[in-house]
Amino acid sequence: MKSLVASFRAHPRGFWFVFWGELAERASFYGMRTVLALYLLDVLRFAPAGAATVMTFFPAAAYLSPILGGYIADRFLGRFGTIVAFALPYLAGHLVLAAVPMRIGLGIALVLLSLGSGAIKPNTSTLMGMIYEAEKKTALLGRAFSYFYAAINVGSALTSLGLPLVREAYGYATALLVPAVLMAVSFALFVAGRRHYPADPPHRAPAAAERVAARASIRKLAPLFGLVAVFWFVYDQTASTWIFFARDCVDLEVWAGLSVTPDQIQGTNPVFILVLTPLFNRLWPWLEARRGAAVRDTQKMQIGLWILVFAMAGITVAAVSSEFHKVTVWWLLVATFVLTLAELCISVVGLELAFRRAAPGTRSAITGAFLATVFVGDFFGGIFAQLYGQVTPGVYFFLQGVIALGAALAFARIAGARATSPARRPVSAQASLPP
Repeated sequence: MKSLVASFRAHPRGFWFVFWGELAERASFYGMRTVLALYLLDVLRFAPAGAATVMTFFPAAAYLSPILGGYIADRFLGRFGTIVAFALPYLAGHLVLAAVPMRIGLGIALVLLSLGSGAIKPNTSTLMGMIYEAEKKTALLGRAFSYFYAAINVGSALTSLGLPLVREAYGYATALLVPAVLMAVSFALFVAGRRHYPADPPHRAPAAAERVAARASIRKLAPLFGLVAVFWFVYDQTASTWIFFARDCVDLEVWAGLSVTPDQIQGTNPVFILVLTPLFNRLWPWLEARRGAAVRDTQKMQIGLWILVFAMAGITVAAVSSEFHKVTVWWLLVATFVLTLAELCISVVGLELAFRRAAPGTRSAITGAFLATVFVGDFFGGIFAQLYGQVTPGVYFFLQGVIALGAALAFARIAGARATSPARRPVSAQASLPP
């Protein structure tokens, strides 16, 4: 126990303000998103297809605004200044959503929420890294990022599982007010740690050579990134059409006398991530030792896309069966588990691939381009979601599975061709991630 406490104390004090602030901020965002889908149906009277469209366009916008947040932080306000500046409209968005149960209130709230959450997103982890660099404790960064990732998923799990119960007991207004309180706590924590953060003056504009290199790197990675967008097209449907399917077509009893709400099912994803991440950290080295060769990033992502196809095959079978009788909730729980396996092969590994393949001086731009795949996937998902209700759930999920299958086949072809190309060998030899 003493060694564990000593291990925690070895980290800079500023880290813990960022850690708890991030936990509260992610809890506020994912809790709000969990409740939002049924709020659109029950309170604002959206049709399922319209609600699904809103639920996919919203995260698309939230993953486009990090570009704005990164630019403002780099050129004008610094990391801390940008976090504080966008936390206030973020908090206002939560309050409007809870207090104005009308479609105009929804529109205002979602604009504020997407701007706030998206602009803050790229700056918290960067601020954390700067803290360790300033205190010359970069040897602890690997462990710090694992704690940081855990904070995100703990916050997400707590509110994704808990707020549906608050909604059922006290109504939507109270359930949507809780994220506002959590965001206020997050803001207070970030501000309270100010004196522990390093100075962060605006940086120079990138040189012309760096801009050219960034564009060249993006062109090389664009085909792979485009196919990764298909993963997000499928994955983020768990916050909308999967919930509607669960409410209408699924027996939600998990065990004798124990049931879940339709929107609680997505809360199992961060729980699965927390459980599976240590296993995956051991899996890849074990595979490399067994094969006698490194497992390339593209190979890991290719495995993830095939797992995605498997997940969609399962949900399609469940949806077709539901045309005759309600299906057990275990279909969705198992599909969520399988989808989480795909996420750990694609999302985390994709960030590493972006870092490795970027030319020197272009890593922020390439990482931003990878995050933009969420925007592309969710934007397409918002259009595709208009089919929900127009076709049966079985057809709807089958079509998504066919698209996922096409992406897996195309990814295998592109990644395989690049792996055997002589021009690819110097790129794969770039410096690895820092500790």
